[in-house]
Amino acid sequence: MDSPKIATKIVQLIRQHFPWGQGDCPARPAVDDPTALEKCATGWIKNRVIRTGLESAALALHARIQAVVEEMPDQLPPTERSRFFYRSDLTHLMKSPESILDKMAREWEADKGKAPKVGFDDFPESMDDLARFRIVLNFLSDVEMVCGKLEEPYRVSPEERLRLTPKQQALHSDFRLSDNCLEDLIMLGPEIRSSGERCRKGLFILRRDSGMRVEVQVQTMLQEAWDKKDHFLVYEPRRRGEAIETCHSIEIYAMSELLYVADLTFDRLLEIIRQRRSEGGD
Repeated sequence: MDSPKIATKIVQLIRQHFPWGQGDCPARPAVDDPTALEKCATGWIKNRVIRTGLESAALALHARIQAVVEEMPDQLPPTERSRFFYRSDLTHLMKSPESILDKMAREWEADKGKAPKVGFDDFPESMDDLARFRIVLNFLSDVEMVCGKLEEPYRVSPEERLRLTPKQQALHSDFRLSDNCLEDLIMLGPEIRSSGERCRKGLFILRRDSGMRVEVQVQTMLQEAWDKKDHFLVYEPRRRGEAIETCHSIEIYAMSELLYVADLTFDRLLEIIRQRRSEGGD
């Protein structure tokens, strides 16, 4: 389905399923103008998201994860401890109302007469990526090291957990991790890869409120660079209804593969340099 159809479908979704005049929802505008309808819906969605308190939960998770990650440069060889290790990106901490509407419309089987799979009444509980942030690292091996430390509290016995760092224990105490692991979207074979996105992705759930879930992405600088360019060159234009030539989509997808090879090469060189330093006693 292309974006012009999605834009039409969003308006149809609002007309048919937005709870006009119910509870704190605004009354339907007197004039059936698509722009006015969308403005009402997005404004209400924004306020609904604020009331969930999900942003505070996401910031609390970020603080817990950042504390764990900040311990890790000390585990690098002494000659590497001053190099860039990580940064966190909170730029798009909360999904925008426009993106929420877009996802609702894409998953709605309107032609089958079904209610929206993700609706106005339950989207805070149905969307796993309503709140999200990313940890950006230098090398692929850094990504694996960080993911290992984040998963460790969820994979060991209670007795073994007591031997982990206090910051790992605090993360486990406040949040659950879905499936006790971060999904690997880096090492996917070409036969099952549907996009050029590469990262490790985990869903953390606030223990005191199981309805609050925050998505965390862990990736290299090159993986993030591809994602930002793909978002600007492909994802956003498609949402605006612009046509993307097939040859351009192919090139952008291929760039993800090339940058993956670059990441592998940098990691190989890092290991060679480490080995030489070790043999030289540095």
